[in-house]
Amino acid sequence: MVITVPAVERPANGPRPINMNKDIPQVLELLKLAFGESLDADSRRILEGHSTISGQPAIMWRLNPMASRLSLGYVWEQDRRIVGNITLLSTKIRGRYLIVNVAVHPDFRRRGIARHLMNVALEEVRRQHGHKILLQVDKDNLGAVDLYESLHYQNLGSMTTWIAPAGRIHALANSNNTPIRPLRNKESQTAYELDILALASDLNWPEPIARDTYQLGLWQRLFHFVNGRHVEVWVTTNGRYLTGSAALWSEWGRTHQITLRIHPQWRGELERPLLAKILSRLPYMPRRNVRIDHPDDDDITNHLLQEANFTSRRTLTHMRLDVNR
Repeated sequence: MVITVPAVERPANGPRPINMNKDIPQVLELLKLAFGESLDADSRRILEGHSTISGQPAIMWRLNPMASRLSLGYVWEQDRRIVGNITLLSTKIRGRYLIVNVAVHPDFRRRGIARHLMNVALEEVRRQHGHKILLQVDKDNLGAVDLYESLHYQNLGSMTTWIAPAGRIHALANSNNTPIRPLRNKESQTAYELDILALASDLNWPEPIARDTYQLGLWQRLFHFVNGRHVEVWVTTNGRYLTGSAALWSEWGRTHQITLRIHPQWRGELERPLLAKILSRLPYMPRRNVRIDHPDDDDITNHLLQEANFTSRRTLTHMRLDVNR
């Protein structure tokens, strides 16, 4: 009599599409381990609360804001354990994708897992008929930068996030008599053109600036008011042309966001007066922290932000791959 014993099925190791019905708790744990120290406050709060969903039905996992962003992605499974993750996000521009959450467990790094996941994501973009992939990486993470460059990603430049605590911002002294006035609604298109001239569109994350960003007519102001938002834009001009702008974006319960855009021909002349103006508006706003994301190679603005008591939190390098189909 011959007794046949079935072979023990060994778990498959390698990449596979994420399973939203069972993988979310492990993936969130991996992201917390990989990025916990570098995430912004909102993302940290989401990940810190991830343990509360591990015992809940899968339908509840999908309600987690972080989990809902993971659906188009892949994991690397090693002996039934998820040790790697990569996520693709679509954008408002058809064919334009973002790669986020390239995470590998520290015990499994330097084994080619990240490279393999990047290639799997590229093939997914091709299947989706995408034409461009963008990603952000910590400027000091030289190993990751080298990996992406070896995969033919182009370095577009770096953006530094500066934060100032509420109530601790120093006013900037300004002896410059440059006239500064509010943006007029009829200048919204010109302000948009100045923005894309001053900052490459792919350095705006996660989406390029919208054409209607600077439309501040009556209906737009009413819409912002109803939604607890406040927007104001101050500009400098040379005749009928805008040479610079400083904007303040405020939303209930969120950090104030400011932007500074200078026409290339006027760099070095308008940074101080415009930044001084927009900072002078903060005492009239709710007491909250203030944030600005600005190109890290702009030494003039960097020094002004330090003078105003801002602290640099992180610098992210933006990279792009043009996809050949």
